[in-house]
Amino acid sequence: MPSGRFAILRDRIEELRRLLLPWRFDPTGSYRDPLRVTTRALSFRVLAHAEVETYLEDRVLEIATTALKSWEDSRFVSVATIHLMGFSGKAMELPPSTLFTSDQGKQKDWHTRTAIDDRFARCVSDFQRRVRNENHGVKERNIMEMLVPVGFDMGKCDALFLQSMNSFGEARGAVAHSSGKSHVQKAVDPKSEYEVLQSILTSLLQVDLEFNRILAESSQA
Repeated sequence: MPSGRFAILRDRIEELRRLLLPWRFDPTGSYRDPLRVTTRALSFRVLAHAEVETYLEDRVLEIATTALKSWEDSRFVSVATIHLMGFSGKAMELPPSTLFTSDQGKQKDWHTRTAIDDRFARCVSDFQRRVRNENHGVKERNIMEMLVPVGFDMGKCDALFLQSMNSFGEARGAVAHSSGKSHVQKAVDPKSEYEVLQSILTSLLQVDLEFNRILAESSQA
């Protein structure tokens, strides 16, 4: 069953469709005011991209937070826990040679060198920071950086899905990082824009179900 967050994404896409795209698509792609239609279709593309990006970020952050809470509450180690540490990019130092240190400057944080809690919390904190502040897209690179660290089965992301996300990201970038005037001079088919999102939502449904599985496994105690 799809998550509540996926339902929000789907509803938001439909809301954008109602607000920005023609009520009835012309099968020939011809409209009375092509400039207006094209401008709105491009707006739909950019805003829909933001919704998809936020959905993916919200879901992986939810898993990371749940994995950390499960560890802190009951010392439960999930697949997500292992992945968050293993793909953190952090060096895992060996334990110190002494339990206590005589170095006054190191005494305050010395205990963290023998406690796994602090290491895992830092891994989660860094992952959350990267997702919130450094992720700016939905291309394959962005997907890998978000999904792999939470234990997502990447076998569920086939090459066709990744290519469609790359194309979607490139199409959004073409609008967001250049003058809008150059784009509105060329007609954009609103029906095609909507169909792209419907195809992406179909693929994301399977991704969402895998998120649900990981989340359920991460919250067991």
